[in-house]
Amino acid sequence: MKTKSFWVLLLCMLAGLTVGYFIGDLCARVPFLDFLNYSQVFGLEQPVSVDFGILAAVIKVQIKISLAGVLGMIGGIVIYKKI
Repeated sequence: MKTKSFWVLLLCMLAGLTVGYFIGDLCARVPFLDFLNYSQVFGLEQPVSVDFGILAAVIKVQIKISLAGVLGMIGGIVIYKKI
């Protein structure tokens, strides 16, 4: 039985996500396909600052999810299963 690596799955999902965002950006200019670029942002609005005296850090975490990105990620999973 052929074992598939988690890293290959992750690579396929990230590639699908990237292609999906690219296609969504292209579809934003077409009036009847602009719904593919609909997105929602989750995360921190304001950065969180931590100061330890000699070390300071500013953290801001946001995740942007679009319909085209999700479809691209699903496409990456389908491609992974075909490999």
